[in-house]
Amino acid sequence: MSTYAWAYENLLFAPWQRIVRRRPIRDHLALLDTTQWLPRESIARMQLASLRELLAHAGRNVPYWRELFRSTGFDPLGVRSVDDLRALPVLTRAIMQERRDDLVDPALRETNIHKGTSGSTGVPLRFQYCNQSEAWRQATRLRGWGWAGWRIGQRTVYYWGAGPAPVTGWSARKIQLDRALKREVYVDAIHQDDASLRSFAETLTRFRPEAIVAYTQALVGFARWVNDQGARDWPDVRIVCAAESVLPGDREALVAAFGPHVFETYGSRETMLVAAECEKHNGMHLSEENLLVEIVRDGRAAKPGESGDVVVTDLHNFGMPFIRYANGDVATLADDGPCPCGRSLRRIARVEGRIADTMRDAKGGTVPGMLFVTVLQEARMNAFQATQLKSGVVDLKVVRGREWDEARFQSTMRRAEAYFKGFPIRVTYCDEIPAGPSGKRQPIVVER
Repeated sequence: MSTYAWAYENLLFAPWQRIVRRRPIRDHLALLDTTQWLPRESIARMQLASLRELLAHAGRNVPYWRELFRSTGFDPLGVRSVDDLRALPVLTRAIMQERRDDLVDPALRETNIHKGTSGSTGVPLRFQYCNQSEAWRQATRLRGWGWAGWRIGQRTVYYWGAGPAPVTGWSARKIQLDRALKREVYVDAIHQDDASLRSFAETLTRFRPEAIVAYTQALVGFARWVNDQGARDWPDVRIVCAAESVLPGDREALVAAFGPHVFETYGSRETMLVAAECEKHNGMHLSEENLLVEIVRDGRAAKPGESGDVVVTDLHNFGMPFIRYANGDVATLADDGPCPCGRSLRRIARVEGRIADTMRDAKGGTVPGMLFVTVLQEARMNAFQATQLKSGVVDLKVVRGREWDEARFQSTMRRAEAYFKGFPIRVTYCDEIPAGPSGKRQPIVVER
């Protein structure tokens, strides 16, 4: 850690958060740095204690949970294991939309932090969480990104979405000061035309960041452009991939453009960092001190190596408890064997996409959208996006790269077409694939 980064974290950030914002982030981080090495049994006991406190609070103070516990005969005080939580039905986005007011603790409504998601699943969501939860979220982020070697106060570029409309006046000056003190530069990742990519490369050459935090697919697109153009003019940079999965072939492109320090993370706006990759790159360790994560398949716990729906319980959000929240993602747990790093936190092997990524054939059978990710990695292209229209037709946009091989592509297309049994795949070659409204580039889109 540089002297400046140490000074910023310990002399500015931590005291400001503790005294002014009343968030003991540094204390939580110190605890997390210890608990990650504890035996699994110790972490399980810590989870259970936090879960029981959350359930008791929700049953006493939150109308929706009080009603549900009563109707299902669920006794929060009778919970003896995290497995007992499976007696409750999952909390869906549709329920959260319909019962949003009843899901909030009335006593915390005025002090809660209010957020929303862009609706990448097709269901936009507004939600709240308490200040205590924010402290845990920030501490968890600092630890998880810290496994990548990142520290707050390091020169960092955020290759990010456009975000909300820019503010002006005093608010804008506060943001500028905060970013200057943190030594952060934000670059809009939505624009991927040649001029924008060249401008980003110039920013990296001039700013010389120690880390880049980015929407994964936007940065992968830039990395492939850099590699094609021979445009790299900066030393190795630590990469924190966020918001989207690292797909097959992506890591190779990122390493060529930025060096070997590439780390995948997994999170959601509703609960923040769910899991992060450590220095051994052996799956992503779950943030188990802050979140209870289940992988559920057909109503039961999925086995390691078996994909299932991600169901999350936020152990410290008392303002609007997320209990067994189905966030719409599909993931696979790693095996129960220990990670070579020595941390005992469970690991996610991979995030396979969203439930909304599932396509269909002409007979109504399901076709996993990840089929394209798997098959098209052989085609040596720069980028693609497969969209299944309401009619069933699949529109495939392809950005060809320097190593494009038409014969290889046609061979892979014949493999892909065999899965759709009656629906055609229409191919369009293009120079770039635009991002969605949130700035994310979804490789798989299904119109509903």
